[in-house]
Amino acid sequence: MPKPIMLASGIVEPGAGSPGAVVAFVAVNFGLGGSRLFKVAGPTTAPLVEELPGATTVDMGLFNRELEQDLQPTVDAIKALGGTAAITRPTSDWVCRQVRDYLKKHEGIDID
Repeated sequence: MPKPIMLASGIVEPGAGSPGAVVAFVAVNFGLGGSRLFKVAGPTTAPLVEELPGATTVDMGLFNRELEQDLQPTVDAIKALGGTAAITRPTSDWVCRQVRDYLKKHEGIDID
């Protein structure tokens, strides 16, 4: 059964009345069917899952720079409201569950 693998991720926990945010990149290997790459991004309460194009290069440095750029405005907003915020790593289980739920809902596919 296909299993999702979190490649890169960052999360800013909610604070100072501001919702948190998450950005993560997840790969799923479907064996002979090939691998697929997903981006999980948005508010921690309802992140969106987007499949990246098949020709996407897996570049960990690029993924990490992109997630830091995407999450920095959330850190700044929470700090501006007097809260403390930082980019940390979400649990792999939580991030991969977002991809599992997406594939089940949109394609009827079950993965580990």
